[in-house]
Amino acid sequence: MCMKKTYYLLCLFFCLTCCSDENLPEKYPVIGISNSIGHYQRVYCSDLFSSIELIPLETNENCLIGQITGFFVVLVNDSMIFIRSNAFWGSWDGIYLYVFDHSGKFLNQIGMYGRGPGEYQRLGNIFLNHDKPTIFLDNSTNILEYEFGGKYIRSIRIPDIDNRPLSQCSYVGDNIFVGQVSYHGKNDYKYCLFDQNSTITECFPSYIFFDRVKDFASSYDRALYPVRVDNRFYLKDFVNDTLYVLSNSILQPAYIFDMGKYSFPKKHLENLLLEEKTNTILFSVFPTGFVGTPEYFFYEIEVPDQLPRPKSRPEYFPFTNQYVPSDAKVRGIYNIAQNTNILLDTDKHLQKGIINDINGGLSFFPRYYAGNNVVVDVWQAEDMKEILTEEYFATQVIKDKLAYQKLREVLKKLKEDDNPVVVIAKLK
Repeated sequence: MCMKKTYYLLCLFFCLTCCSDENLPEKYPVIGISNSIGHYQRVYCSDLFSSIELIPLETNENCLIGQITGFFVVLVNDSMIFIRSNAFWGSWDGIYLYVFDHSGKFLNQIGMYGRGPGEYQRLGNIFLNHDKPTIFLDNSTNILEYEFGGKYIRSIRIPDIDNRPLSQCSYVGDNIFVGQVSYHGKNDYKYCLFDQNSTITECFPSYIFFDRVKDFASSYDRALYPVRVDNRFYLKDFVNDTLYVLSNSILQPAYIFDMGKYSFPKKHLENLLLEEKTNTILFSVFPTGFVGTPEYFFYEIEVPDQLPRPKSRPEYFPFTNQYVPSDAKVRGIYNIAQNTNILLDTDKHLQKGIINDINGGLSFFPRYYAGNNVVVDVWQAEDMKEILTEEYFATQVIKDKLAYQKLREVLKKLKEDDNPVVVIAKLK
């Protein structure tokens, strides 16, 4: 390791993990989740967005995407849309990365399943290179870089630290990457920076302190994928209350998600007993768990059935290949400037998200921030055909008649088994 610099002063703040609100420092904004439980509110697209644009993705045998699940990933830049198709349990060869233009036309596939040069065995996170027009794929043990046209460029080995591999990687800039290591009670570090030569250049201390009874990793030890907002990266563990920001190779606390009495109990991290985790709120483990913009944080948490939560429509679950209840997943919006937090109620059709009173379509909730105040969602064609009926539109308040007519035109051409529709909204 070329450098192993620890930020000891940060440890004072990192002890915030799983804390109660009486110990929270006053200098960091507090996102009041615990006070919002049971007080769910409806928010409308016209309150946040100035416009909504629909991009139906071309459907042909070379770019079939399948069901939208929690594992679905979409990235958007000025001219292209990148879609990672979904994995099904035990079938990693069913994952592909497709590229479309902003008219929805299929352009090409990037990489493919296999063991040869430029091929991947597993396709984890995908992230754009903001220094030049290339894209990175996390292949578990290495990061693969491709041109947008699909040409393979290079492979970068993901390094280990404390005898454990880094994961949840993303590109920071200047050939530097960030990754995290699952904390098991023994390792000194949680997040690390590494370069294109697989050399770890900077490490940040672990801030979850517990004594694991047995040396094994749990999904609770992991973190969300890093979220880029302009030149900053937000980092957060599933069970840690603190949101950290990485900027200019410095990691520091930025916001506190106040779970209050609903924080994840430390004793569960120490022994991972199968006892019931009553009244515990978790961050969603899926890529939709957190999306940041300069003005808002959009996030998803899991609320146990012991607490009040909105009723919602079932969601497709790939592990069982069926639709299952999804009441546990609750979405929230934090207004950074106003320091206000809202947990969203479902609409009268039991849809989650921000009620779409702009074009009258499905509810909207960001999956990706594309920069320049643009956020992106994706709608399943099957859901659009099932829900967006004449009876549905008759109950909707529609403020942009032209956008509504464009939606009707899309619906007229759309088939249930078509590829999804990418939805691009412009924040006010």
